[in-house]
Amino acid sequence: MKRKLSLILSLVLVLTLVMTGCGKSEEPKPANGGDEKTEESAGDANNPAKGRDGAEDTLVIGTHETKGEFLPGYYSETYDGYVVDLVFDGLITNDKEGKPIPLAAKDWEISDDHLTYTFNLRDDIKFSDGEPLTAEDVEFTYTYMCDPNYDGPRTSAVADLEGYEEYNKGDAEKVSGIEVIDDHTIAFKFTKPLSTNIWNFGHGIMPKHVYEFEKGDIDAIKAKMTEPVGSGPFVFEKYEPKQFVEFKANEDYFLGAPKFSKLILKFTNVETQFSELEKGTVDIQLAVAAKGENKEILDGMDFVNIVEYPENSYGYMGFNMRDPRLADKRVRQALTYGFNREQFAEVYYQGFAQVCNIPISQVSWAYTDEVNEYKYDPDKAMKLLDEAGWKVGKDGIREKDGKKLEFVWSTHTDSKYVETMIPMLKSDWEKIGVKVEADIMEFAALSEKVYEKQDFDLYNMAWSLGVDPDAYEIFHSSQDQKGGFNSVGFKNEENDKLLEQGRAEFDQEKRAEIYKKWSQVINEELPYMFLTQANRWDVANKRVKNFETSPFQDIQDRDVILNIELE
Repeated sequence: MKRKLSLILSLVLVLTLVMTGCGKSEEPKPANGGDEKTEESAGDANNPAKGRDGAEDTLVIGTHETKGEFLPGYYSETYDGYVVDLVFDGLITNDKEGKPIPLAAKDWEISDDHLTYTFNLRDDIKFSDGEPLTAEDVEFTYTYMCDPNYDGPRTSAVADLEGYEEYNKGDAEKVSGIEVIDDHTIAFKFTKPLSTNIWNFGHGIMPKHVYEFEKGDIDAIKAKMTEPVGSGPFVFEKYEPKQFVEFKANEDYFLGAPKFSKLILKFTNVETQFSELEKGTVDIQLAVAAKGENKEILDGMDFVNIVEYPENSYGYMGFNMRDPRLADKRVRQALTYGFNREQFAEVYYQGFAQVCNIPISQVSWAYTDEVNEYKYDPDKAMKLLDEAGWKVGKDGIREKDGKKLEFVWSTHTDSKYVETMIPMLKSDWEKIGVKVEADIMEFAALSEKVYEKQDFDLYNMAWSLGVDPDAYEIFHSSQDQKGGFNSVGFKNEENDKLLEQGRAEFDQEKRAEIYKKWSQVINEELPYMFLTQANRWDVANKRVKNFETSPFQDIQDRDVILNIELE
């Protein structure tokens, strides 16, 4: 499922904090990252990418390392999502404004009671092995996520289908709410009328003849995770862990073949991304941190442009609310008051970011600023901790009932964001009697620790958000399960009620009011300490023409990738 169509997860979906944010730019627009430069400055003598072997028909994109979860319904990070979306087509996608539009479906109809969605499929789509895409493939894709042994993060896309329980927990051989009408028509019947249901149909359609397995034998389909076969604009060729993923153009793609024959996702990090751009070994570097020192570096490369836009995401620190020390919201509020987030945002981003206080980006129609800003106030933090019974001990660390307010902060490597934050957080919290030590690991290990094991005190990540503001998958109490996105164990009756109301309302103005109330609840309860929103910078060599990402369309979106030409 596309990054914009779901709450991706574990970085979720998930961008690292050095690479995400949403800031103050009024409209998405290309920028050159410095003074005006003419196209002549991108000439062959000046542009290292133009002299690269095979450059004329190969696009190299620098991005974070993938986990190798190249399967619709299973991937949990944004970077694996790039691969999935390049290889597979969903029934729908979204346009630049975030509205749902057809992809594999040519159109759809919704019943008057908002329970049945009928999709009319295009009849000119073929998988990369030449087999046609039909309604049976769509049925297979959604049925596999209903499997009794399915252990991926997308259960919410199918759990409200009629017949889900009978198939998932019983002996039913089919999901009754999925009806194949003919080769190019399929209907889905839900048990609840939800405004969010339409976004369940962005999952990539999988060829049944490639992935078919016996009910319950979910390992058979997972075994094919690193050999994806779909109908998308690119055909998977090769995966070298820790190095790259390679694709070739799908010359028979139903929307028209890409304008270059080869695509490589090359794994870069904050230590290598600028040297790769400077050497011309990558043509596009995604998600360069929007900060002053990076702008100075990019200003020195007269052969690149910056595409700048407000990102639909936010960075945060998650509190494990299963821990008795963090179960009291006064402690969570104190920790938030006790960290100078404004100073951190200024030091790291140098004017290109701001503090956020709710889990909705400012690019969303559901955003509100009518919430507590938690301005840095160590005195208020100490007062809250005193009220909660945490008294300063002889060693300066607060304690209560034999326990100390000292935490292990699980975080990840390859992040200047984290490197900047560690000494600032330790110093600020020490002033209010709280000790914290950072445990740094690779992001894949952090993701497993947080989501699969739920074994942490504190952790930091970022969310790359969906088009719709619905955050049921992240914050509803039903999602508090191992492998689920409610990693912090947040359980709150008012939160659940408002999330359920928001999904059930179809009037956008009324939904906005519901999400305003919900934002205020989250802002009061603070399952997360919300950190920063910054602009996103995608940096492209000037030989790359017609490249324009935006808050709701990333590199893998058809409007973006199919429009790119190479000079």
